[in-house]
Amino acid sequence: MTTTRRHGAELDAAIRAAVLDILAARGPDGVTMDAVAAAARTSKPVLYRRWPDRHVLLRDTLISIAALSIPTEDTGSFRGDMLAVLRGWAALFAGDQGPLMRSIVMAMGADPELSESFRTDVIGARKDEMTALVQRGIARGDVRPDVPVDLVRQLGQSVLWHHLLITGDPIDDRLVTDLVDEVLVPVTRPYYGR
Repeated sequence: MTTTRRHGAELDAAIRAAVLDILAARGPDGVTMDAVAAAARTSKPVLYRRWPDRHVLLRDTLISIAALSIPTEDTGSFRGDMLAVLRGWAALFAGDQGPLMRSIVMAMGADPELSESFRTDVIGARKDEMTALVQRGIARGDVRPDVPVDLVRQLGQSVLWHHLLITGDPIDDRLVTDLVDEVLVPVTRPYYGR
């Protein structure tokens, strides 16, 4: 095997791309340090300097991809915020990363540490961000103050996960818009004239 001398972000990107390619082709068990080193055209010592074992390398790669894919910026309205978030999830699920997301769920069943990390670092962070999004809506007056935050923050995302993992139904912008306009906005809309 010929190794290629790269450093920093270039090397990191090559390693992570190799992990994702191997994961897609062979599943989580195929992600070994030997396989990643060969695919990334680097050496195992380079990998071991960054990650103590294949499990940590896989976890770190998957969590970083999932955690960085969803926007959290304030758009100025609850509807706009929800459209942005759900469009981010939809793009992740319907695009090239969709099989990766299914692989994460599959890998979680075999790796309790990945499961815990994903729930804490990705899902936990998303829960916090969604809570903040709903609270922004309450502060602006476009979400009712007594809204069930725990339920609302899961509604749209749960449907997208269900499409990805269970039904295989299309995940597109119409689905996202319908979820926001027909479910989330009506459920959270303030009661006027009471």
